Amino acid sequence: MPERDFVGEIIKYSFSGVIPMEELYKAIFKWAKLYGYKVIEKEHKTALSLERKDYVFNWTIERKPTDYIKFKIDTEVKVKSLKEVKTKAAKKKYYKGDIDFMLIAYFEKDYEDAFGKNPLIKFTREVFDKYLTESKMQRLEKELLRDRDKLLSEIKAFLEVQRLKTAEEEK
Repeated sequence: MPERDFVGEIIKYSFSGVIPMEELYKAIFKWAKLYGYKVIEKEHKTALSLERKDYVFNWTIERKPTDYIKFKIDTEVKVKSLKEVKTKAAKKKYYKGDIDFMLIAYFEKDYEDAFGKNPLIKFTREVFDKYLTESKMQRLEKELLRDRDKLLSEIKAFLEVQRLKTAEEEK
């Protein structure tokens, strides 16, 4: 069974305003492809009422930098109170609401379970990781944190651009 080593703290980000869900979805998948990650959608829930929509998405965004370690960023997205908004131009559909992101970054070691079958081999591998490849592990940690921060920056920039576009169209 693969071992998880959590890296950094849990990152939370909230946004209120216009949220183009389809475009945001595409932007995240495009980012993942650009940086060599694969997106696995674990959960997608939708709650509809007459006036609003609520969504919950749970994704694992993963990449294999080595044969022993997998980078994983668990991403939880909660969209609340999404309502359709009419604009003056009325050319596009806009939705206004609140969105919360939570990003958790971690390593998954020995994801192919090559070293976990024998306790002595597993112990030897842990000692090797701890004392002999510590600098490599630190470098991989920094790389994973940098990728997590890039993803968050991409999300923030995308939502801010949407806020500016909407403000411009309302003029």
